[in-house]
Amino acid sequence: MKRSNANSQTVDVQDELIATLGPMTPRQKLLATCLVIISGWGWIAYAYQARVGLAATAMTDYFSWGIYIINFVFFIGISMAGTLISAILRLTGATWRAPVTRLAEAITLFSLLIAGPMIIIDMGRPDRFFYVLLHGRIQSPILWDVLSLTTYMAGSILYLYLPMIPDMAILRDHPGKFPAWRRRLYSVMALGWKGTQKQHAALERAIFVMAIVILPVAVSIHTVTAWLFGMTLRPGWHTTIIGPDFVIGALYSGVAAVITAIAIFRHFFNLQRHLSMSHFLKLANLLLVFGLVYGYFIVNEHVGSIYTNQGAEQRLDQSTFAGPYRLEFWGMVVVGMVIPLVMLVIPKFRSVGGIVCASLLVNVGMWLKRYIIVVPTLATPFMPAVTPGGKALNYVPTWVEWSVTIGAFSGFSLMYLLFAKLFPIISIWELKEEEDAAGKQSVTPSSGTAASVIRAGLAGGALLAVLGVLVTGASASAAEPTAILATSPSQVPASQPAGKVALAVVTEDGQKLIRATVTQAGKPLESAAVEFSVRRSFGSLKLGNDTTLDDGTAAVKFPTGLPGNSAGELSLIAEVKTPPNLAGACAEIVSSGGTITPPDPDPFPRSLWSPRAPLPLLVVVFGLVVAVWSTYAYIVFQIVAIRKGAEA
Repeated sequence: MKRSNANSQTVDVQDELIATLGPMTPRQKLLATCLVIISGWGWIAYAYQARVGLAATAMTDYFSWGIYIINFVFFIGISMAGTLISAILRLTGATWRAPVTRLAEAITLFSLLIAGPMIIIDMGRPDRFFYVLLHGRIQSPILWDVLSLTTYMAGSILYLYLPMIPDMAILRDHPGKFPAWRRRLYSVMALGWKGTQKQHAALERAIFVMAIVILPVAVSIHTVTAWLFGMTLRPGWHTTIIGPDFVIGALYSGVAAVITAIAIFRHFFNLQRHLSMSHFLKLANLLLVFGLVYGYFIVNEHVGSIYTNQGAEQRLDQSTFAGPYRLEFWGMVVVGMVIPLVMLVIPKFRSVGGIVCASLLVNVGMWLKRYIIVVPTLATPFMPAVTPGGKALNYVPTWVEWSVTIGAFSGFSLMYLLFAKLFPIISIWELKEEEDAAGKQSVTPSSGTAASVIRAGLAGGALLAVLGVLVTGASASAAEPTAILATSPSQVPASQPAGKVALAVVTEDGQKLIRATVTQAGKPLESAAVEFSVRRSFGSLKLGNDTTLDDGTAAVKFPTGLPGNSAGELSLIAEVKTPPNLAGACAEIVSSGGTITPPDPDPFPRSLWSPRAPLPLLVVVFGLVVAVWSTYAYIVFQIVAIRKGAEA
């Protein structure tokens, strides 16, 4: 159909995008059926695991994390690009963003809906998740991750819903034949939208604020996920670069996921006119930049451990580069880095097919990267270990784990497909605004320059804030723990040998002594070796040795300055070491003379190891949570203002 002006073109575009919400085509039905079957098989596998326990998996004492955590990190990673692409493009006022933003925002939400349950599946018993909520310690990175994930998910829902409000009004008022339940759904979600000036102002404020706040929230979830690894003393994990490494890896895999999603919907929904070659080229440039940066991080990740060549790090590098995990590692490097980056540089491959192929390779390589992060480290403990059969530790996922994994990917795709059939996958009203802005720009090219500069400045400030978090906040503590060794206390036998030991505290020639008298059959025993000690909380402190005289006595100086109990008392012990037939004969008495130990006024000071968290940590964690959720509350107030604007 020929379009004579911008208004008729807008109407045609609106009808074209609404037409994608009609009944599924045969190809779409076939795809949905396959996804339902595969997802159902994943649920069956998980039901089997829930019945028999984690014995259905390959996870053991050494491999406490497996493919479920790999999937968790992967889906958390691809959620990043939806936030980045949408928020940055909105803040900078990029004119080409309209067909891409909702596609990207939907990826964020659905990937989080898959990532969250992976933690619960990995626990084995789902009810254990509630213990994290009931008994979680604020010092634990696990609780940080729960807070970040729920905050990020809530923000993603708001950020996806806000730009959908005008589209819901369009669908509500469209003369097309939608079922009654869908019309009611669109009417409720439209919030009475009439396009008034007050409604537009409230919506623009809400979207603008969410675009700013969602960026640091997105960085936090990837950083805190990295801290789950970095806060443990494991080779390959305990490094200060792991936080930024996870963030850049998430951007790299996330942009690749967005390109793949755009290509799929472009093909199955016939959106070639809206998702043009220009969109693929711009996203390909973004993917290339993130790929080069991530390659730099990979080099930094390994060069230090290779150069120092120490202990467990050496064994980890050997198993990764030339050992049992060499295929996964070099597959990640070649498939996920070298080939796609070369394809994105060579003009011959910068077509839609070439860019999509490169993005698919990136996603495969980044899943392998998550495998390399988790499995080789767990297979390389600080103390080398082998299986009962003498073989090196290894982890091979079972059919249950693979089934749940495939079901998770199918569930992600199915939710995405159903969303696209229920709501416009491309924002109708934003596409209209983009075309109107393009028309105005052709008449007055200089208009809107000041607004663009302001938006670019705010976006730059947001990016600087993100980089600041990456540089200063995304590092795991490198402090090494202190080992405390204690000897077990001497045990007094229930029945003594024939010899007897009498113990007393005496004063001879003005000197305070601990004297033991050893007798056998009622007679003093000469030349018996006696060891003197004082009982402490975690063992016995040796005071000295002496040999009995002809009167059967042995003595050592009474210790001075030793702390006693609250009354200043010490428990003194004398034990016969030789002759062998009397070894073990001992005596113990309680004597005054120790320094009085005052009761600890604060047995549990505020610290990371104590049940009571440090105040700075409490202030930072709760301050950030309150700040973000207060912003969400402001967004809710703007939604209420949109509703009230319809009544005015």
